[in-house]
Amino acid sequence: MSDISDKFPQDSHLVIVSQLSQNKIHKFSIKFENKDLSDYVNLLNLRRISKVTITGKIVAEGKKNWLLNAKIGASVTQGCVVTMEDVNTRIDQKILRHYYADYQSHEETLTSEEDLDPDAEEIPHEINLLTLTMEAISIILNDFPRKDGIVIDPVLSAPKGVKPLTDDAVKPFAGLASLRDKLKE
Repeated sequence: MSDISDKFPQDSHLVIVSQLSQNKIHKFSIKFENKDLSDYVNLLNLRRISKVTITGKIVAEGKKNWLLNAKIGASVTQGCVVTMEDVNTRIDQKILRHYYADYQSHEETLTSEEDLDPDAEEIPHEINLLTLTMEAISIILNDFPRKDGIVIDPVLSAPKGVKPLTDDAVKPFAGLASLRDKLKE
């Protein structure tokens, strides 16, 4: 077993794939500093992000392919879309990446689009663990964060004298279910 920090500087979050040994398990554990995260705070429209970590391993899959298996963690503060108050979220998520030497051939072996592996990609020259972590966090983040108990009421509008269009009016067959229930009585 090998610790990637033995091979790469401790503050580095880049893993050069060609320097990894196929015969070892390469472990890593990184806690990112605030200076590493400052660009992502603005990019992801966050108020704060802290305690960002990634811990895991990279192992060979066969003779040419690699598997990255890791767990990310972060504490994130976003603004509530209704009240603008802070909404704090703790993220703890497992991530997997399959890196294929011949990604095109791998895709061609799949029989349908449903079989596509969203975690599969071509082997990169280097794996940026910070980018990988922040990509996973951005996918997990709530697009419309709200404080607990806050409900967004629908806004209905229509020209004067016209009844506003509601969700029920758009679903004409929803009324048939209530009619069916009345007929059963």
